[in-house]
Amino acid sequence: MMAGDWLQGPYVYALYQHYGYDKGDIGRLFIAGFGSSMVFGTIVGRWPTSMGGGRASITYCVVYMLSCATKHSPDYRVLLLGRVLGGIATSLLFSAFESWLVAEHCK
Repeated sequence: MMAGDWLQGPYVYALYQHYGYDKGDIGRLFIAGFGSSMVFGTIVGRWPTSMGGGRASITYCVVYMLSCATKHSPDYRVLLLGRVLGGIATSLLFSAFESWLVAEHCK
């Protein structure tokens, strides 16, 4: 899953270019994604502990699906929302599955 998350970057950039956005607009979209991961990462990182690793993993899948669905719209605000959701999903990606594995191992 992590490899797929990282491999999409150049293709998403090309998609944004196809929608007619310039380098500055595309940069702001990417910064929104990385910034939301930074801001929400401290909050989202606790979710696997509070809701359980399995539920947090399913939450990751749902949030990431919503993020991917926004890529079908050329509207900048929708794309911005998608990048924020993608940042939240990335934070979950790097905490939920590992937390679930450790919790199951310690049972």
